[in-house]
Amino acid sequence: MDFKQLKYFIAIAEEGSMSSAARNIPIAQPALTRQIRLLEESVGAALFTRSQKGIVLTQAGESFYRDTKRLLNEFELAKRNASAIASGRLGTLSLSVTVMHLWVPQITELISQFRHAYPDISIKIFSLLSGPQVDAIRQGRLDIGMLFFPPEDDDELSSRCLYKDRLVLVTSKGSRLATQLPNKLADLNGEDFIWFDRAASPAYHDKLIHSFQKVGFTPHVIQEGADNATMMSLVATGMGCTILPEMTMAGAPPGVISHRIPDLTLELPLMLVWRKDSRNPALHPLIDMAMHHPLQASPQGE
Repeated sequence: MDFKQLKYFIAIAEEGSMSSAARNIPIAQPALTRQIRLLEESVGAALFTRSQKGIVLTQAGESFYRDTKRLLNEFELAKRNASAIASGRLGTLSLSVTVMHLWVPQITELISQFRHAYPDISIKIFSLLSGPQVDAIRQGRLDIGMLFFPPEDDDELSSRCLYKDRLVLVTSKGSRLATQLPNKLADLNGEDFIWFDRAASPAYHDKLIHSFQKVGFTPHVIQEGADNATMMSLVATGMGCTILPEMTMAGAPPGVISHRIPDLTLELPLMLVWRKDSRNPALHPLIDMAMHHPLQASPQGE
């Protein structure tokens, strides 16, 4: 039994005529008769009988017709799904975004455009800091991530820059620093800072501290926050100030403002990162869309 025989069977059942089915397929009628005979031998039952109205299904044939129609429909669906998955139009994509970027308009718009263009790709979005994202991508728990400072010259990872952000000083509106803005980073020595644990994102942490030290600044850390959202919430309480990517100010709570400092010049490339050996075809449409529609950081500082 093969799918051609099943299609021949369906054609005869729906035409009610061997000759008419042979013309429409098309196939020579003796060859069609021989294929149906082989099919009946394979099934072990007569599927057709002749009557005054022509060729009609036996009771076994009627059951076989219903099951065969369902089987062929499922086969066509299976082919379409396989083709869609192979071309990246169907599937599941696990994406991680740094916490504060989850509600940045440019990123939410990119994800929304992707969902609109590829509605059959299911996106699972996770919120992780840059360091844990890299680990999850390496381990295959994530397909792709949006993060800062992936490991350089990494043989396992590929990356593309989404946009380059800048850092800003973040304070509460009631802070002294909000009205007495420092002229340079070194003026912030001794100020209370909210910071993050180096273990959470070592590469990002070290890049920041190294750039600060070059201009004579070391943050006086009085409290650590698990992520940017927590750090910003602590700033809102007046506990201290912090330094964050400018684009994350899109999600700032009321009472929190940002300021540009002249020598706070470290560029933050937000990178799209994935495994080079990933076999998930759904990756490529997102990468292509991100590269053809680069994000633009909107000025937020004061």
